[in-house]
Amino acid sequence: MLDEIQHIVDSMRPISLDEMDSVKLQNRTDTKYVFSSKQLPDVLSEIAPKYAALHINNTPYQDYKTVYFDTANDQMYIDHQNGKLNRYKVRHRTYLSTGAEFLEVKFKNNKRRTKKKRVSFPASAPLTEANVFLEKNCPYPATDLFPKTVVEYTRLTLVDLIHGERCTVDTNLMVTNYKTGEKADFSHICIIELKRDKCSSVSYMQSALLKNRIFKRGMSKYAIGTAVVYKNIKKNRFKKKLRYIEKLKYFNKN
Repeated sequence: MLDEIQHIVDSMRPISLDEMDSVKLQNRTDTKYVFSSKQLPDVLSEIAPKYAALHINNTPYQDYKTVYFDTANDQMYIDHQNGKLNRYKVRHRTYLSTGAEFLEVKFKNNKRRTKKKRVSFPASAPLTEANVFLEKNCPYPATDLFPKTVVEYTRLTLVDLIHGERCTVDTNLMVTNYKTGEKADFSHICIIELKRDKCSSVSYMQSALLKNRIFKRGMSKYAIGTAVVYKNIKKNRFKKKLRYIEKLKYFNKN
């Protein structure tokens, strides 16, 4: 996939983290799109002149590895599957291009706002060493949490500095059952998330997606991936999304 889009991304102006941070997006909307990776070159060709690409360590491609934790009875996954509001995710994320490592707690409240807290934390350390952080930010102590699912992907971050928009483009998604090592390959899909200033009505990316008949569709990499690599887990609420993702495999073959 990266080979197909490399020349397009190379045509975009590179920017640094400091430049990207000028797009603060304090009052923003987030919209997610899930579609066939086969369509990504056409989408990027449309928007390339309008966006800058974030470069870290001289590359726009940032590899992420995230280990999600859950309780013995999968409480956080089940809360998501049931559509519960005021729910948590606990994860350890490694930015492979820089070596930075963080333990994170994400909380989605009943107004569908997501808040994230994180602390620098090595993957090799026992989770109990972060117990103070966990008890402060979520209802689950370290002793109740176990590694559940590993999510890996490559991310591009694109920025429209004029209209106040960030776009994350996630490809090469792979999900692994931490217990058994069973893998699910989602490399046939691409996930784009638009983070836009509410005051702006301009989004070249959104226009390009619509032109290619790609419509907004939510997806949690953790939840959908877990539903695939754990066979006997509750997944009724995700069946429609799972069928859609499976259908995209046949789109890629045409």
